Amino acid sequence: MDAVLSWLLQEDNPPVRLLTLTRLLQRPETDPEAQDARSRLMTYSVTQEILSHSDEIWASGPRMAWSFRGKLWNTVYLGYFMADGHDPRIAPGVGALLSQRWVHDDFGCYVASGLTAFRRLGYGSHPAVIEGTEALAQRVLDDGGLTCMGMNNSLMPGCYMALPKLLLCFGEVPPEERSPAVQHAIDWIVKELVDHQVYLYLPTNEKAWDEVRPRSRRKADAPPGETPESWRDKEKARFIAEHGLGKLQPKEIWTRFGFPLNYNSDILEAMVALATVGAPMSEKLEKPLQVIRDKRTKDGTWLMEKSLNRQMWADVETKGKPSKWITYRALLVLSHFAGEDQNLWGH
Repeated sequence: MDAVLSWLLQEDNPPVRLLTLTRLLQRPETDPEAQDARSRLMTYSVTQEILSHSDEIWASGPRMAWSFRGKLWNTVYLGYFMADGHDPRIAPGVGALLSQRWVHDDFGCYVASGLTAFRRLGYGSHPAVIEGTEALAQRVLDDGGLTCMGMNNSLMPGCYMALPKLLLCFGEVPPEERSPAVQHAIDWIVKELVDHQVYLYLPTNEKAWDEVRPRSRRKADAPPGETPESWRDKEKARFIAEHGLGKLQPKEIWTRFGFPLNYNSDILEAMVALATVGAPMSEKLEKPLQVIRDKRTKDGTWLMEKSLNRQMWADVETKGKPSKWITYRALLVLSHFAGEDQNLWGH
């Protein structure tokens, strides 16, 4: 394992180097090596490549909102890479985003990822970030999760795949600054993820519902007094009452690990989110933990199994090859939930 740690501590990836020092090896921020790694964060080649397109990124319009080359997702990625959000190539774009209404957008995964990035980029005290985080937490509590237009035709009551994004968002709030709403939202999400063994959440009756659900959006096709939406919702409620959701099955794509991710998630990101908020080990987490263990290669690393390369402005590592980002995250999870640091690096 010394070889894996030495690999993670190489200087070509300053963010992973810093995270390995401070979170895996638990060095204090005052440690000279940690300070050196932090001073080099902006030299990370991926960050530099993204910022070489900063003019194009910040000029992108509404049509680019969901593009991995648009302003929102590049803000998210720069947050992942621990960039300096006050750098003149970043700050104006972040300021423009913070002034927009999107922080109250209906798409919770979009909102949560943005709020997480703002905190990582150094804007945690901005009123829009504080208010947006509080509103998002209250929305989770009021709705019992997140409703989403993308889930309207699904049997699922809310957007389950947004839960890791939400937990990462609320986990960025320092414990001493968490309002009751934020803490209650964390507790609710942790319970949901654990109860579903992280990735067992797809209703087996989804296909049967899809075959019979009303599809027309024409009001004339709906029963008298109904809109297409109210008609669909009543039919959905009737279907669930008669057939239930069926047995919950795993989300197979969540067993393939990637970094960075988009609006979807995977087991590893969900487990990182749980570790970040200090969730305790549970027997219900044994299955996702074993998925992570089983993916460790003979040399002690983990591979990049899915990738946004060629969709972003910069490629992040190589699909199918050992990944420092995935390896760091896997070791962090195993350290938190299984105490495997005792065997990994002799502490």
